[in-house]
Amino acid sequence: MTSSEPGRPELGRPERAWRLGAQAPAGFVPERIVAQPDGSGLMFGWRGGPGPVDRVGVILRVYADGGLRTVWEGPGWVRAGDLLDGAGFAVVGHPGPRFTLLRAVSVDVGGWVELGEIPAQSVTSALIMGPDEVWLLGADTLIRWKAGEFEAKSAPGRRDSTRDRLFRVGDQLVLGTPEGLFLSRDDGQRWGHRNVDGAHVRALAFPYLAAVQDGRVRLGRLEGAFVEWLGDVTDPGDPLSMGWTARPLGAAMQLALVPDDPAAHPGLAIAASHPDGGFVTSLLALPPNEAWLGLAGDKGALALTETRRILQAGRA
Repeated sequence: MTSSEPGRPELGRPERAWRLGAQAPAGFVPERIVAQPDGSGLMFGWRGGPGPVDRVGVILRVYADGGLRTVWEGPGWVRAGDLLDGAGFAVVGHPGPRFTLLRAVSVDVGGWVELGEIPAQSVTSALIMGPDEVWLLGADTLIRWKAGEFEAKSAPGRRDSTRDRLFRVGDQLVLGTPEGLFLSRDDGQRWGHRNVDGAHVRALAFPYLAAVQDGRVRLGRLEGAFVEWLGDVTDPGDPLSMGWTARPLGAAMQLALVPDDPAAHPGLAIAASHPDGGFVTSLLALPPNEAWLGLAGDKGALALTETRRILQAGRA
């Protein structure tokens, strides 16, 4: 990233100390990892054969001390999930395809209950907006579950089911699409639009965002009705996750990138902000797939190696 300009808050560099956690079940394949700032979190995925009918869905709870517990298993594969302030939701895929929604009675010790079949043939991600509310995104799909009811929603703009993202900014739902950001405070009844100079926002940790524009990965900060571009990340790839924490001298952040060319750049790159406003990059020997890594805060991270060993970073 380019150096910071005079008068701009500096970006502090977070020290990172990776630690090895427990061994995940043999053959476990993650579909989504949600990290917390202390390195704990949830891993959603499956184990079994390559065919959908042979799979067993699995949800793993990873604790800050490196401990691991299987909190749910069942037929199918866990396609998506989210964790927020003790609330947990998960989407289980079944042959057909069809999808069911799970909710955690207790994130820490298990007790996940089925809430019913999702009225959609595609679900790729889930975002919790409250203890009793989760949004589901897929190809031609935007659904809200709240208080026991599924409700289909519509959003404006051109959609890309493989690259669209849902984000949470306080009580505001944000949909990132190729046409910019669409924002709603009223359960998707009305949508505001923010055109971020034609960039496709791929990661958002308000007020900071990472976007792809003309083949470049750009880092920006939302300022009112516009975005202030802070610079470019030199590492090639597709932003998948970012986090930041305010510091006395500014903000420290981290950004993960899926490499454009996994053969030339195997692994997932984590770029941590540097005091001069630039980035220092570390490369994790992980499969080049965003499902194997989650970030939180300025240095919280949870990842899974190809040998199914858990990697953690963060602070309590």
